[in-house]
Amino acid sequence: MRLRNLLLRTLIGAICLLVFNEFIIYYLVLLQCQWPGSLRPVNGQEPVKVMLLADTHLLGPIHGHWFDKLRREWQMHRAFQSAMTLFRPEAVFILGDVFDEGNWVNQKEFDLYVERFRKLFHTPQGTTLYSIVGNHDIGFHYATHPYLVHRFEKTFNNTGVTMASVRGVNFVLINSIAMEGDGCQLCETAEKELRHVSTVFKCGRGVGQCKGVAKLEEYSRPVVMQHFPMYRDSDKDCKEHDAPKIESYRERREVISKESTDLIGELLSPRLAFSGHSHHYCFVEKNRLGIEEYTLPSFSWRNKNDPSFILAKISQTEHEVSRCMMPVETTVVKLYLIGGILLVLGSIFRLVKYLCHLSAFLNARKKYSKLAK
Repeated sequence: MRLRNLLLRTLIGAICLLVFNEFIIYYLVLLQCQWPGSLRPVNGQEPVKVMLLADTHLLGPIHGHWFDKLRREWQMHRAFQSAMTLFRPEAVFILGDVFDEGNWVNQKEFDLYVERFRKLFHTPQGTTLYSIVGNHDIGFHYATHPYLVHRFEKTFNNTGVTMASVRGVNFVLINSIAMEGDGCQLCETAEKELRHVSTVFKCGRGVGQCKGVAKLEEYSRPVVMQHFPMYRDSDKDCKEHDAPKIESYRERREVISKESTDLIGELLSPRLAFSGHSHHYCFVEKNRLGIEEYTLPSFSWRNKNDPSFILAKISQTEHEVSRCMMPVETTVVKLYLIGGILLVLGSIFRLVKYLCHLSAFLNARKKYSKLAK
């Protein structure tokens, strides 16, 4: 009976350790984050609550080991769903590299990718999810193909330059891969779309020929969302950053080019920018366009030991941003190790105690048997 109780206690302890590390810890860590400040309504419109993350890199069939896939995707799923429960954002933006092998998989594998993605990043009613294209989704500019572009666009309705508006707050989603400026079909299409969006904003200010041009619900300077950061030499100008070391960035590889950055500034005159791609966090107070830019780290433990995401309140004229830390992978591993060691030591102690009692009982029984004879 005592041995059964020992096994039951050990099993309950192991289950408690598992539940804490795989469920409860996400809520405990995320509860330390909160929506920033209290922006005032503009034109009677409340600020929009937005959650931003980047570089989820869902593993594919080529390089994705099953345990790596299970562990890291569960981590992202729990972090995302815990955030949905706690914060209930109105919009979520994933800033590219949704998939790790999106540019390599065939159609059947891509369909399975999308199915996994929708299960992992399911959003509740009232929350709209926007997925921006990255180089791991369709390949870098030199390696992409119209088929890959069309496939992503068909699934996520975004591979060029698109606009989304929520209560007068205007977001422009840009395909960084198409910002090469070399006259290719993908780039020409994206630049044409960028100029069309520019016309929409000019007409929102009452500038230019606006017959047949879509009207904005409310005019406000746009917020740019893209995978590659705007041009910068490195993270040395970041007011805040978490890269382990500062490395130089290459145009068209780690950041978009100077020319493309200037073109976006000229056509859109944005007031704020968000990006990903580097896998590290960076806040630039004034980037090349003279505006704030937030580069988000990877959302996955596979790329970042201490991932994070952003909660932002954005009105038609102002914005406030909070960076939210997620559970640190090494901390969770240490908790498992410490908890496992304590469980084993506790079980050994109870087992030894049980064996001592058992030995004493058997000795007493033996003595009683001799006396009885």
